[in-house]
Amino acid sequence: MPGYSPPSIPRSWLAGIGLVFALLFGYSLLVVQTPLLVLFPAVLAGLLYVGWRFLVAIEAIADAQQRLARHREEN
Repeated sequence: MPGYSPPSIPRSWLAGIGLVFALLFGYSLLVVQTPLLVLFPAVLAGLLYVGWRFLVAIEAIADAQQRLARHREEN
């Protein structure tokens, strides 16, 4: 796959997500005084990211299998 490049999250999105989590952590620490409050959204975001990467990997595997089958049919 010479032209294949796996999708990645843009740096601006990562900066925005980091800023949101920093603000949420500051709120949870200063206002609510429960620093673990930020843990649930962070774990949820991590699970969503891992699920998305898994879906991208499955799609890449399916695409490769289709190309292999097409190549075998031609030969």
